Amino acid sequence: MGAFEAFSRTITLITRAKKLYILALLLALLSAPFQASLAPADFSVLENQTSTTQGNVIMEEHGLSEEQVSEIMGSMENLGKLFVILLLLGSLFQYGIVKGALLYEERSEISLKGLIGESILHFPGVLLINLFYGFIGLVFILVSMIPIGIGLLTLPAGGILVLIGIGLIILTAAMLTTMSVLAVPLYADREDLGAAFEAVGAVLKNLPSSVGFGFLLWIGVLVIGLISGTVSLVSLAFPENIAGYVSAFLGAPFEAVVYELLWIGGVEFYRELKRKEELKKFEEEMKELGIEL
Repeated sequence: MGAFEAFSRTITLITRAKKLYILALLLALLSAPFQASLAPADFSVLENQTSTTQGNVIMEEHGLSEEQVSEIMGSMENLGKLFVILLLLGSLFQYGIVKGALLYEERSEISLKGLIGESILHFPGVLLINLFYGFIGLVFILVSMIPIGIGLLTLPAGGILVLIGIGLIILTAAMLTTMSVLAVPLYADREDLGAAFEAVGAVLKNLPSSVGFGFLLWIGVLVIGLISGTVSLVSLAFPENIAGYVSAFLGAPFEAVVYELLWIGGVEFYRELKRKEELKKFEEEMKELGIEL
């Protein structure tokens, strides 16, 4: 129930907090040129079958050529560069959007200039948090893959383990989604870097709602992505050398909403957990006084 309430409040705040959208849109516009130039346009290079003609006979050759391997390595390198750039840009803007959402909920005055200044000031802390939770996520996913590995080694009897492993990975990924967006709100609200690392315990303590909220965020991102993809089809009318840039900039307004959905969602889920803890504490105090609620 808490997951649905937090998600509902997330949508409400996104529609209200217009200034935060400006920050998210600025981030998306800054990211667009890098996405257009570094993200691979297609994966046809991965096709491992080529045909050659000898006389009247067509010969099929399987495997990747040296040129294809070089292209794949170049694409992987570009993806690595893109990941680093997006991580740095995201970490630069995330604190401002999260802090702004907290201030909106407190009915406090919002200043874009102030939020940008705070984002820059807290950039090192947010970057450290994102790197930490990226590592934690990798560890969790690798552990979740163990049943799949065992199942593949013991097929066909191990087929059930493969299915269990796939289910475990999906649930773990949903949990990690919530964990990653919860950390910075903890940091921003308490103004203590150490508080961000409490997200692990908070999510594990509220596992069902954390997994559920992760799934809701996925659905939201998927819907926005489908709309963005449809709009970006306009880029097909442009020459190939600029189509990627047109697509990236057309998708930027929708990408900004995705940033808001994730980061404001983290704020609302944090506030939901906070309310739950306060209610539990109140009930315990009443119980000590002999009052049953």
